[in-house]
Amino acid sequence: MFRQFKKGQPAIILGESMMALAIAAISAVFLMIGLNGLNQQQKQADVRLMACRLAKEAGDEFKEQKHRVSIVQASMTATADQDQVVVEQAGRCILKLERR
Repeated sequence: MFRQFKKGQPAIILGESMMALAIAAISAVFLMIGLNGLNQQQKQADVRLMACRLAKEAGDEFKEQKHRVSIVQASMTATADQDQVVVEQAGRCILKLERR
């Protein structure tokens, strides 16, 4: 059940354990970095999707009313007229669709 170690062997086993622990710690760090990146990408995709939906809604509303339309939802503002649809968030343009 228990092995007898010769001189010098316990240090090798301790070194191997430390290397395994270091590899596990580095793996955990890289996993967290990857998850953080994925979360940020998901947030950006959600903002883009919300902007596209708001632009479609503003475009449909303009098509019905035939005059300039502005829709505010959450922190985004969509403005549609006969030439373009613009979606802004905090004064920054997120999506701009122009007629060709």
